[in-house]
Amino acid sequence: MATRGFEFAYMLGAEHSNLRSLDWPVAADTVGYKKGDLLVMTSSGKADKAATSTDGTVFAICAETNTSSVSASTNFKVFPISPHQVWKCSTDGSSITSNLVKGYTDTVTIVDHNTIDADGSTGGCMMIHDSATDDDGNKIAYVSFQVTNWFGGT
Repeated sequence: MATRGFEFAYMLGAEHSNLRSLDWPVAADTVGYKKGDLLVMTSSGKADKAATSTDGTVFAICAETNTSSVSASTNFKVFPISPHQVWKCSTDGSSITSNLVKGYTDTVTIVDHNTIDADGSTGGCMMIHDSATDDDGNKIAYVSFQVTNWFGGT
């Protein structure tokens, strides 16, 4: 089954783990946010949906859904991203290209805030750990974020 955005999979080097959510202000959005949206930090200190590239400024995964218009003064629950967390997310293809080497390529990018680019190997900040196939024949990638706002980000 395809994922709806990014879903927590597991922690590297830990048998048991719990994610901690934070209440964080989000940028105004006319269609709202959904659980699993990849978020970046804006210069005003608000979380916003990632666009078509992730260059090391990823911040968090949205932990709740509100599909109505959201004002800039709204706080949402978010899961801060750290490099030892592994997240799973659907890709935009039925195969992951050979230039995305598991455990090595750390520049994997996204198509949008809830889909990984199955052949995007430049301009991103994710590393692939594993993959699986969903019910629609598309690949699900298991990724970690090598550089985030919390750990060595810009």
